[in-house]
Amino acid sequence: MLKLPLWLPLIIFANQVSSRPNFVLIFADDVGYGDLQSYGHPTQERGPIDDLADEGMRFTQWYSAASLCTPSRAALLTGRLPIRSGMVGPTRVLHQNDAGGLPKNETTLAEALKDLGYQTGMVGKWHLGINELKQNDGRHLPKHHGFDFVGTNLPFTFHFFCSPSEYPVDKMKIKCFLSNKDEIIEQPIVPGKLTDKVVEGVKQFITENQKDPFFLYLSMPQTHAAMFCKEEFCNKSMRGSYGDNVNEMSWAVGEVVNHIKDLNLDGNTLVMFLSDHGPAVEFCYAGGSTGGLKGGKASSWDGGIKVPAIAWWPGMIQPGVKTQVVSTMDIFPTFLQLAGKEGNNGNLDGTSISDLLLSNHDNEVHEILFHYCSDRLMAVRHGRYKIHFHTQHLHVFNSNCIDGKAIENILDYFDCYGNTTTHNPPLIFDINTDPGELFPLEAAPRAHILEEVEKKVAKHRKTIKPVASQLGMHREDLQPCCNPPSCVCNYLNPDETNTKSEL
Repeated sequence: MLKLPLWLPLIIFANQVSSRPNFVLIFADDVGYGDLQSYGHPTQERGPIDDLADEGMRFTQWYSAASLCTPSRAALLTGRLPIRSGMVGPTRVLHQNDAGGLPKNETTLAEALKDLGYQTGMVGKWHLGINELKQNDGRHLPKHHGFDFVGTNLPFTFHFFCSPSEYPVDKMKIKCFLSNKDEIIEQPIVPGKLTDKVVEGVKQFITENQKDPFFLYLSMPQTHAAMFCKEEFCNKSMRGSYGDNVNEMSWAVGEVVNHIKDLNLDGNTLVMFLSDHGPAVEFCYAGGSTGGLKGGKASSWDGGIKVPAIAWWPGMIQPGVKTQVVSTMDIFPTFLQLAGKEGNNGNLDGTSISDLLLSNHDNEVHEILFHYCSDRLMAVRHGRYKIHFHTQHLHVFNSNCIDGKAIENILDYFDCYGNTTTHNPPLIFDINTDPGELFPLEAAPRAHILEEVEKKVAKHRKTIKPVASQLGMHREDLQPCCNPPSCVCNYLNPDETNTKSEL
């Protein structure tokens, strides 16, 4: 067997950095650690995402920086813990009529890459703020955070109200609206055509920018409740409607990857797929799978923050599995380093994993990860150990699920303070041998570990500066509306803004 010299990967890395690769970052919504066939789901059909996992690098210990949508997206785009940007507070997420949003003084990944000569685009879910001073001013939307191209997008989210078979128009229109650029084109959303519109926007951006280095942020609406599908995917999965959702999402990812291949860009394009946080298990059959991990969305147990993550870059990333502990915040410095930006300004919580991606080493990336629930430090991951200072109560959802359908939306662990238990000494789990966090270890024999963690936590707390919360500033006059006062419309063509029909 031919042995390559040790210095060869470094030369390859240097050459690739100089060619400035394209980046396609695909961020799924509420997809659980166990929702994909490639992550062990026994009845989920295989799809293009699983092909990416086989052809690329699959991570088994990838952590989100938060267990809910708004803070996890802020962390992704800034490389920083949400507490540093004020994306924390009792509500934990931004609502459609909040005045807050991602602060303008936070440098986003799009802005940083734009400074390096990249074309930047965003399609899909935003959920980092909409209006600030008046209705429809859009001062928090993607174009104000470094994205030059903004295609079909959900300024808020695909809310569980967005189900025409379950809710009337007057209820759907409050939470369910779709935009093109910064103008609402559907209110409420027509779900069956949503994925096609997202894919069309992606293809448009890549085609228009194929001759320049580009960064595309594709934030998928799936698999956030409500469940939806277009005709060719409805009632096809043996897993039910959630499986249909996963299959449609996977098809969309395949369409994006195939388009990259058709344009002969695959050799110079890094595609990353990951989820924002764990699944909404309280929705029963429509809630996703943690793959046996404890907890779920909104909790600091691993079921809420450990996510599937895949990196694909033909010819550069060797297929395989990585067990190192990594964070969604690592994407920011990783992309910058691969784009040719060396050094860290010291303000990031993420660490570049470029060498890990390119198989230049198999070293651990982080000594410690800090897991917050809003502004409360709940736990840390330290080496093989997960150490909980506070835990949210776990709800048994059996009584809320009739024939797999949720009777009501129960999220017991949404509260970061009121429905929690403080542990002194902290709970300790060995995640390498006990990934389900089922068997707490004795604290006394591990006093030296707790002492080391205590020192690191104290050092970390000194870096946290008071920042005004952006969450919870509800104002009825900021409610997004396509045509006041009815706020009900469907534009037939996003480019013909004068053409619309009332529902």
